[in-house]
Amino acid sequence: MNSQKTRQHKFVEKFPVVAAILMAIFWMFLFELIEGVINLGIHMVISGYDVAAGPVGLFASTAIMLVLYKWWFRPEFEGMLKGDLRLGFLLGLIELGYVLISYVPNLIDGSFSIKPLVWTIILVSLTAGIKEELIFRGVIISTLMRQWKDRNLFRQAALVSGIVFGLIHAANIFAGADPLQTLMQVLASVCVGFMFAAVYLRTGSILTCMFYHVLHDIIAISCESNVSVNGLVAARAFWWGDVFNLAMAAVMAVAAFWLLRDAKTEQIREVWNRKWKLEAAPAPAPAAAAPAQTMQSKDM
Repeated sequence: MNSQKTRQHKFVEKFPVVAAILMAIFWMFLFELIEGVINLGIHMVISGYDVAAGPVGLFASTAIMLVLYKWWFRPEFEGMLKGDLRLGFLLGLIELGYVLISYVPNLIDGSFSIKPLVWTIILVSLTAGIKEELIFRGVIISTLMRQWKDRNLFRQAALVSGIVFGLIHAANIFAGADPLQTLMQVLASVCVGFMFAAVYLRTGSILTCMFYHVLHDIIAISCESNVSVNGLVAARAFWWGDVFNLAMAAVMAVAAFWLLRDAKTEQIREVWNRKWKLEAAPAPAPAAAAPAQTMQSKDM
């Protein structure tokens, strides 16, 4: 028998969507805080260490956040890491294919170029890929599936995750990104979010989502002429390649929901019933046997 006491989560049970989004916001703030404190502590010892973008803070805070989320829902939640990694890497190839195909227009008109793969590009990609998957897939979908795993609402969970993930990219405007290009980035990010949500829902592991997200960002920053090494999108004239890329993103979104088709319902339910081990309500005690005469009169 599990001796751990199950924590009550009444707000999550009553308002799962609101709870998932609020938890994502809080987890993002907490992630930034822990990461900043760790990096600052290292900087005080090693003066040349980058406080704003140090890798130690990123990896350490990721591990802490994974443990904290599992601890918060103890002993119900299995964690975000366990799952079918082989299936995850296979399904993630769809997203990788989308990224590579999106550069066909650049190859056709001869504008394709690759930036040198500097450390900044790698670090920015690692930060975005790991942090965003932890928050927008790990926290949002896991929280929703706690209540929705037996209600066949996994497609709705993918929608919430993808839309919130896309909208958060609108904040790039405040960092100096071009508004029109940011809008297209938001739309594409919604579709990418659907795909990563489908992979997480099908496999139960966030690791493959992180891997392909990091790879996506490395390719995008390295190959997009109007994207800085820090990941900010600059202005450029709207061209047919933008229409092509949005169309390909829409195709990928359709593919994501195909991965969540009805035929996979039992598989997805099995994954999330395993990940969330909610304790069943205790069975009522058996009623005492009634006298034979009473039972006979009832049957009549």
